[in-house]
Amino acid sequence: MKRRAAITCTAVLLALGLWSITALSADDEDEKKAIAEAQKAVLKLVDSMNGKGGDVKGQIAAIKKKFEELKPIMMVYKPRKKGGIGMGKDSEDDIEQTIGKMGGPKYKMTPKKLADMKADLIMAGELSKAIAEIAGQDQYAKQYAKKDAAKWKGYIKEMKKGSDELIAAVKGGNAAKVKTAANNLSASCTSCHSDFRE
Repeated sequence: MKRRAAITCTAVLLALGLWSITALSADDEDEKKAIAEAQKAVLKLVDSMNGKGGDVKGQIAAIKKKFEELKPIMMVYKPRKKGGIGMGKDSEDDIEQTIGKMGGPKYKMTPKKLADMKADLIMAGELSKAIAEIAGQDQYAKQYAKKDAAKWKGYIKEMKKGSDELIAAVKGGNAAKVKTAANNLSASCTSCHSDFRE
């Protein structure tokens, strides 16, 4: 009798385990789909912001309507294997972490590194500028910065400025300015995360 009870208990636990794995997989698929859609929308916005056709205001309005939260949008910073755009060889690097390291005191930005990373760094700046445009919308400020929307908007302004500085420095081939711009952009992100990330 004890053995039958143990077998029944094991079967129930296995069934529950399989159910939870199935449920998790369904959630993961929904999340992956949302991240892929967000990535596509952000890349399209980057193109429009660069004058390659498309209505910037209309696209931002569509993004606000489709994505109630910023999480899928922010995932574009992640490596490709995690659903992001990534940077570096095979897009395996995290954009936000890479920019943070580049701005740090130990990182040595050389003209060679800058030349090798040029396309990735311009894309990182353009993505950050597009994400700042999205995150600066009142819908998200009200959601994430209820206590201090002005501070949120200030960080968004710094993010845009840091993005523009990074793009200009990379295009100008100035390694020292790239490092400074990376530090400024990273600081705007980390300060915002520190104050507002849940």
